[in-house]
Amino acid sequence: MNQKILPIIFLFAIGISFAQKRPVTHDDYDLWKYISSSKVSKEGKLVVSTMATATRRGDGYIEIYNTKTQNKKRYFNGVESKITHDEKYVIFKKKVPYLIDRTEKKNKVKAKDKQKDVLYIYDVDSDMIYDSITRVKSYKLAKKNSDYVVIEKFKNKKDSIKGDSLPAWKNNYALVYNLKTKNQDTIFDIKDIIVPEEGTRFYYTKKSEKRKKKAKGIYAYETTSSSKKVIDTLLYDYKKLQSNKLGNQLVYIAERDSVETDSIPFKLFLYKENKLLPLVENEEQGFGKNETLSDFKSPFFSENGERLYFYSKIKSQYKKDTTLLDEEIPQVDVWNWNDKVTQPRQKANADSYKEDTKLRYYDVQKNRYVKLQDDVLDDVDLSNEKYISKYVVGYDNTPYAVETWKIPFEYDYYVINMETGEKRLLIKKATSVVDISLDGKYGIYFDNTTNDWISYNLETLERYNMTKSINVSFANEDNDVPAPARPYSSAGFDKDGNLLFHDKYDIWSVSLDGKAKPKNITKKGRRKKITFRTQREKDNIWLTKYVDGRILLLGFDEKTKSDGIYFLDEKGKLKTAIEPDNSSIYGVQKAENSDVQIFRKGSFTEYANVYVTTDNYKTYRKITDVNPHQKDFKWGTSELVSWKAYDGTKLEGVVYKPEDFDPSKKYPMIVYFYERSSDELNDYSIPQPSASIVNESYLTSNDYIMFVPDIVYKTGQPGDDAYNCVVSGVEMMEKKGYVDSSRMGLQGQSWGGYQVAYLITKTNKFKAAMAGAPVSNMTSAYGGIRWGSGYSRMFQYEKTQSRIGKDLWEGFDLYVKNSPLFSLPNVETPLLIMHNDNDGAVPYYQGIELFMGMRRLRKPAWMLVYNNEAHNLRKMKNKQDLSIRMMQFFDHYLKDAPAPIWMTKGVPRKEKGINFGYDLDKE
Repeated sequence: MNQKILPIIFLFAIGISFAQKRPVTHDDYDLWKYISSSKVSKEGKLVVSTMATATRRGDGYIEIYNTKTQNKKRYFNGVESKITHDEKYVIFKKKVPYLIDRTEKKNKVKAKDKQKDVLYIYDVDSDMIYDSITRVKSYKLAKKNSDYVVIEKFKNKKDSIKGDSLPAWKNNYALVYNLKTKNQDTIFDIKDIIVPEEGTRFYYTKKSEKRKKKAKGIYAYETTSSSKKVIDTLLYDYKKLQSNKLGNQLVYIAERDSVETDSIPFKLFLYKENKLLPLVENEEQGFGKNETLSDFKSPFFSENGERLYFYSKIKSQYKKDTTLLDEEIPQVDVWNWNDKVTQPRQKANADSYKEDTKLRYYDVQKNRYVKLQDDVLDDVDLSNEKYISKYVVGYDNTPYAVETWKIPFEYDYYVINMETGEKRLLIKKATSVVDISLDGKYGIYFDNTTNDWISYNLETLERYNMTKSINVSFANEDNDVPAPARPYSSAGFDKDGNLLFHDKYDIWSVSLDGKAKPKNITKKGRRKKITFRTQREKDNIWLTKYVDGRILLLGFDEKTKSDGIYFLDEKGKLKTAIEPDNSSIYGVQKAENSDVQIFRKGSFTEYANVYVTTDNYKTYRKITDVNPHQKDFKWGTSELVSWKAYDGTKLEGVVYKPEDFDPSKKYPMIVYFYERSSDELNDYSIPQPSASIVNESYLTSNDYIMFVPDIVYKTGQPGDDAYNCVVSGVEMMEKKGYVDSSRMGLQGQSWGGYQVAYLITKTNKFKAAMAGAPVSNMTSAYGGIRWGSGYSRMFQYEKTQSRIGKDLWEGFDLYVKNSPLFSLPNVETPLLIMHNDNDGAVPYYQGIELFMGMRRLRKPAWMLVYNNEAHNLRKMKNKQDLSIRMMQFFDHYLKDAPAPIWMTKGVPRKEKGINFGYDLDKE
């Protein structure tokens, strides 16, 4: 008898546990938090994590974890943390609580009267707050000096301080705070501060009493003696301050006077060994007649401080006619078919085209100038400058600038001798970037024509094919766009100087001169279907990360969509540190001087918290617990499914099910897709307002099935390919028995939105569909502009995502066939569209064409247009609104919920912002 009762009681208890949980609602989004940053200290003693609300409508916290004591401290609303170099202090700001900030905004409190952030200094040894500073705007801490912090404080009428040249409330001021003694020194009227990585000196400028946006002087502060030194106060303005790492050199640009004349407006100064040296005194002699010093880009020092880089600019041939009134100046963009760069691209990249700058440097040791960028080069790449000895590369896109429909873009690459500025042509019509090896002797380039990695001897320009003997592809094996496949990334240099490359699964070691035989160092990746990837050193992305003499690897198991952590030793032995276990792992960081490491680990059912290991993964501990309230909500599960498309292609997808899923029930299903998403099987989905798409966790919590099928493509038929993969996958799901075939919906954004619009012209299987920012007419979209970048949209249709593979004139029939607009009479599915009036990716009129076509044909359609919003929503108020309306739409059609007023009666423009129309129409 008892044996029969126990299972019944057990089942009853399970039912009660589920009953106690509730579904996620739109009002719950503010509960969820995410980890905005995590960092580990130099010796690995401290891990500091910052948590913020996903909606920004609430308060977060900061957690300080001591790996030695395993103690943890949490501080409300902590942000912007830094750990001192000696690990004795953690410095962070405490934000003003959200409700106070909101109330002040609502009451229109003036900025000067609003509450301000507080700076806290946490003492590690005493495990408590050491000191706090109120009304803080910002602070600066030297990377390798733990003695002081410079704190900029907001002006405050109550803070008038004796000895100030002006009342303190007139301008912000700075405190120089000694972390060991708590002593403070004050700098009044502060404007700009530059704190070097090392050394005991920093630099600053002070505001002018009469000219608030200008600096009245530039000064040095010596922290060991708390002494201030005037560097220069004779000129009109001082800006673009930069110091070298050690802080014993400073460069800045000064403006001579406020009068606009034909004279040279700017001067460049170097402060070194307590001496001020004006540079480029004779511009015409240094630059020639057509150039002058530019203040548009900041000067900067090389890694070793021996070179001071700065920019000149081409003098404009024209001056504004100041005799004309604004109303007399025409406002016109002149488009010329011979322009190398179109007007929209110039507008979208206005800063880049504001000045035609040329890079130069001043040799601090040899007192000489070298011009690195001539009239041919568009830019010079200095990303490897600190690692090389003699060469850098520059590139020129001008010969191919008009051909923006070509993908990848083409460039001519040149080798530049750093000593002389002399350039030599390296590669004509290059389609990949050229990097430079650590020793500075070789250029590294991926050849799209052969899919091989190539090296160039930068001295002799000899070319070596480093991977020609390897019979696997180093370009994307899954490429399905009508353009050359992009390469898998470099894996960095190992400690012996060998260059490593990724293929789809494994890692290969090659020699730069192409002479040594390439070696597969991971060996089993392709056989086991595990994608191995190296991790990089924090301060040198070209160096692969080692732990205890072994290469640290992340491995993604293609079969389970799980991540693992591995070590590869010098003998090529691969050891698993963390087995792939239906989790995603990322964010691996290592302490600079110890083997303490942190990483993020999570799954669809558990947020990716921070873990720490102090013994190279023999053990590891979870040290954060973000979103513990999740236990109070119904959640869901994720499951990998597979099927064959109509054409026989093997496909995968992800099914998300409610937590209390009952296979004997029938569930409504929403199908979401983009291209391929099955690798995201184990990714956590924070319930939050949507920028454009449905939320997996919200749907499963509210008793929806969500299905996300992968899509593969062939050239010229993107619409039919979507049908081939999506509808075949939906039919596979219907056969499982738990999907209500009469209650299925579609949702997609951008490319996904296009596919939604196309699918409802080919099938009436779905009861409702939502398309965000969809292309509806490829013929009109083809000639449009991507306003965000200024590029013509032609490349997208011919070579990339739209996959037509031909231009409009050659493939006109394909453009028409793949355009939903021309098949709208077939539509029977109610459609919700979102297309925003400041969309920089898909022209806004594409949504209008789709909506007006549906309206003309009397098909049920609604369109949400968020004002001054981009392709995906950015403002939280609009994300919240979309989430509510999108789910009201689906709930109505897929769950028989009453329709909201905005769907039945609409929202008149005169009621915009007053009547949201959320109320359900129960008539």
